[in-house]
Amino acid sequence: MRRSTWLGRQVGDLGAYPSFDRWDEASRRFARDHPAQGDFFRLLDPSPAFAEGVRSALGRVPCVLFVSGNHEDHDWLASLHDASAAEVVPVDPLGAYRHVACGNVVEVAGQRVAFLGLIEVPGKMDLDESAYARLMAVGPGDVDVLVTHDGPYGLSRDRRGNVQGSAKLTALIEHLQPRLHVSGHYHHLNGPRRYGRTTSYSLAQLVQPKFTRWEPAPINPEQQVTAGSIGLFDTGTGNFEYVQDDWLAGIRGDALDLAALVAAHC
Repeated sequence: MRRSTWLGRQVGDLGAYPSFDRWDEASRRFARDHPAQGDFFRLLDPSPAFAEGVRSALGRVPCVLFVSGNHEDHDWLASLHDASAAEVVPVDPLGAYRHVACGNVVEVAGQRVAFLGLIEVPGKMDLDESAYARLMAVGPGDVDVLVTHDGPYGLSRDRRGNVQGSAKLTALIEHLQPRLHVSGHYHHLNGPRRYGRTTSYSLAQLVQPKFTRWEPAPINPEQQVTAGSIGLFDTGTGNFEYVQDDWLAGIRGDALDLAALVAAHC
């Protein structure tokens, strides 16, 4: 894998719910055309073969730190932090994924990584006010990497022509000036974008749905992993690149052999 050190980070909408009955309505609706929506539950109750693959993978690479998207069980995640009184908590019995509470800076592989989840949508959801204030109080240049769910304002336009992205997040990037910012939420890759010394990238959706209400034909019937949904950050050079290799496009999200994947490409 083309990197100096592995930094496992996920940009939100992991689907972190403790059970199906806790899904929000949007998740239920989305799951009808998107089987991968429920893949998180494979971690909560893994089959023996899947558990073996995850443990083997974790023997080669660290766990993945993730930030809250707008489709997680935020109350459940908060309860995990409250119970452990920790800023970073495991969310599955295998310890593969660990949630970072919004507004925290965590050292990962020698990099100071700041995390800010949720989205800025007036009337629906807003970035956590106290978390945002804590990060705005961090000095410029004191963070190497900023991981968010929402993207900066002007990232793109939606199907109705509305400008997408968060103005608050743009201000945060311009204040912190990390060398790398990475985000998700909008389901398509976007970048590089420059904000002073910061280079910003948005990742594509990991597994696109089989169908959408906008396309008449199936768009991902085999539930393959999307090129550009994973990125590599070289902690030595500071370079970031989207993974768009042929081997990635051939992976089916519902048949992922973690151990073989990590062994082949690390």
